[in-house]
Amino acid sequence: QYINIRDLDEGIGVLSSMLLKKDNYRSMAGGDGACMGCGEKTAVHLVTASIEALMQPRVDKLLTHLDGLIADLDGQARELVASEVDLTDAAEQPGDHADVQLSGGKKETLRLLTESKAELEELKWKYVQGPSGKGRVSLGITNSTGCSSVWGSTYPYNPYPFPWVNHLFQDAPSIAIGVFEGHMRKMGDGFLSVRKAEALAAGTYDDAEFQRLHAEFGWHDFTDEEFLLCPPILSIGGDGAMMDIGFQNLSRLLASDKPIRVMVLDTQVYSNTGGQACTSGFTGQVADMSAWGKAQHGKTEVRKELAFIAMAHRGVFVHQTSQASASHLMQGVIKGLNVRRPSLFIVYTPCPVEHGLADDWAPNAAKLALESRAFPFLTYDPEAGPDIADCLSLDGNPGLDDIWPSYTLEYVDDDGNEASMELPLTTADWAATEVRFRKNFAVLPRDEWNDDTVPFHEFMQLSDDDRTGKIPFIWTLEKDRTLKRMRCSNEMVILADDRLMFWHQLKEMAGLDVPEMVHDTVSWEIEAEFEKKLEALKTEYEAKLADLKVNYPKAVARRMAEGLLALGDGQMTVSDLLTRAESTPGLEPIGPVDGMEPAGGATAVATAVATEEAPSENGAGAAVAEATTAPAVEEDEDEEAFGMEPWIETLRCTSCNECTNLNPRLFKYDDNKQAYIKDVHAGTFAQIVQAAERCPAGIIHPGDPVNPRERDLDKWIKRAEPFN
Repeated sequence: QYINIRDLDEGIGVLSSMLLKKDNYRSMAGGDGACMGCGEKTAVHLVTASIEALMQPRVDKLLTHLDGLIADLDGQARELVASEVDLTDAAEQPGDHADVQLSGGKKETLRLLTESKAELEELKWKYVQGPSGKGRVSLGITNSTGCSSVWGSTYPYNPYPFPWVNHLFQDAPSIAIGVFEGHMRKMGDGFLSVRKAEALAAGTYDDAEFQRLHAEFGWHDFTDEEFLLCPPILSIGGDGAMMDIGFQNLSRLLASDKPIRVMVLDTQVYSNTGGQACTSGFTGQVADMSAWGKAQHGKTEVRKELAFIAMAHRGVFVHQTSQASASHLMQGVIKGLNVRRPSLFIVYTPCPVEHGLADDWAPNAAKLALESRAFPFLTYDPEAGPDIADCLSLDGNPGLDDIWPSYTLEYVDDDGNEASMELPLTTADWAATEVRFRKNFAVLPRDEWNDDTVPFHEFMQLSDDDRTGKIPFIWTLEKDRTLKRMRCSNEMVILADDRLMFWHQLKEMAGLDVPEMVHDTVSWEIEAEFEKKLEALKTEYEAKLADLKVNYPKAVARRMAEGLLALGDGQMTVSDLLTRAESTPGLEPIGPVDGMEPAGGATAVATAVATEEAPSENGAGAAVAEATTAPAVEEDEDEEAFGMEPWIETLRCTSCNECTNLNPRLFKYDDNKQAYIKDVHAGTFAQIVQAAERCPAGIIHPGDPVNPRERDLDKWIKRAEPFN
């Protein structure tokens, strides 16, 4: 009743509502040793819940199919036996039993039917009950040593109600490959039993063909329906396990083409062993082995982008996400679980202990990292098209057209009045909220507020020369909510430059930004083509003007003559009119108008008109009718049809942030923090439909597309229908 999901496999609906079903929510148990507000456990819980929600209906469908096959095989076997019974002979046999003699190959058929039925009954038992009494589980995990193994192995409060194995720090991907092969073989045996039963039930079973299939059957031979029934193998590890010492193992898995799922818990430090620095960390971040001192100000290297490296493997589904948007996280995970290729889920998991956050701050930290471009969302699907721009999607990032999204800072001014200002949410604004970056900021005293202090977002737009002598700062608030300036270190500038470069690279790859070199080349080609077309148009219209100079005066003279004749008695001809004009005393001829001389001069006009006589049968009235009748106005067959604009039932808005997170320029909150559509041209029709699908209140109505050239429009129009 409360699960608002229209199509789970397509990720359509309020995906977080699946947690309202107890079976999904209990995909992980509580009571373990995880830290308060652990970002890792939240991410793992969302992923396991998504897997549980996907697998349950598929298994239910299979069990229904098994029941039907079992009943069918049982009926065929009984019918086969009954067809061979001699009722008179059976009645005369002594004792309580009667023997039945089966003729020909019917005994072998009976054996096949009963064996197949027994195999299906055993398969059903494994799904429903099994050795554990709880049936077959929905997934299995290979885990790397780290935080996830510490709180995941707290006996007897293990949070995983499914099998999992923990190995060395770096070996989880390699273990997953081995587990996957054995797991697929076991699943294949079950699918072969079902296929055999289906063939027997249909009367098409060929034992020789089945034995050949049995010898060669592997996961590549699974149908799509069979593949989706396979509980996924999920390899979990942190930054070090997947990006540092274990990267070789991960790369081997990604290159294997095996549909194994990898989840990277990205905390940017080695959380389990005291917060040592690692290659996933940010410049300026203070941690063990990247301390702050005179010689070095925190971590000096830039962050390793695992998403880029994974995309270089070309055949890997990559989803970079966080709990900043549960719907984005779950939608990408669901899509990654359904592809027949390796999937990599890179999830930013704020660590309250090592990042210096409050226990309840992880969701806010993830959201700030997203909005400041520190950790952008991306999805790379190799099956989406031949070009990288087709495969790479940046949906879920706020303010795609902006360098940074903006926010409203409300404060108390020097006069004690409430005030506010719109500011970009920069990388420095995010970093200032975490203790690991604290040493990069210092309070700027008011007596040092001068022209050399520049807001951080403005400083980032300056050239290197113009930055000399300038001090970048961000606005923060004192306890009394008055404004305060925080000076930013050079490391924060380097970090922001790096994050913006990464963001612009992603936009170029996704086709949202055009490189300057390409822009100049295309502009030159367009200008050359324009000049060519302009020259052709100029030649064409010069020819038309020359023709008008020759023929237009003749036509005007004829029309004037016809009009003058109509004013007379209707019996005069053009020749009579010219004769009368020439005999009129004192009449001076009119000279030609500059630029309108016909060929042959003014005399040619008179001659041309003189040869045209008014119609004689209908008189002057017919001439007037011919001269004054206007052509009928044709109806415009392509008249633009009216479309329905998108709209929101604002008064019913619950302020869930789903639509504003999707595109804050398209969707906006009013003074009551209820959403409305601010600018329909600031986003795409696809974003409006996605917002409607994710809206828990169901109050967004997409209407009709504004841009008829938007990609995949037919698909989005169909998905919009339930909401219009």
